[in-house]
Amino acid sequence: MSYKIAVTSDDGEYVNQHFGKATHFLIFNVDDDGEYEYLGSIKNNPTCGSNRKNKSSEAVALISDVNVLITGNVGMKPTQILIENSIKPYISSASIETALDEVIVMQKNED
Repeated sequence: MSYKIAVTSDDGEYVNQHFGKATHFLIFNVDDDGEYEYLGSIKNNPTCGSNRKNKSSEAVALISDVNVLITGNVGMKPTQILIENSIKPYISSASIETALDEVIVMQKNED
């Protein structure tokens, strides 16, 4: 079964953005063989420092069709919202490629 992963990165090479500071999410599709492909980017209004109500929920809604979020860090409330939306947060500071490989192995072990 294929699934999607969202990644926070400001350079497209490393997982180096906090969920609340992410200006966009990079979206990857993972197929049954564990191979992944880049699908594109989703623009986000950073939630950190914003006084908007439901700001984390708005960001999570943008990635509601993903199964995993790979990010540099994420707060407790956004983590709760992610989990309530069946999105697993995964904290990393590695290269995107390494982080994707780690998550794919983790997902296989859970199946």
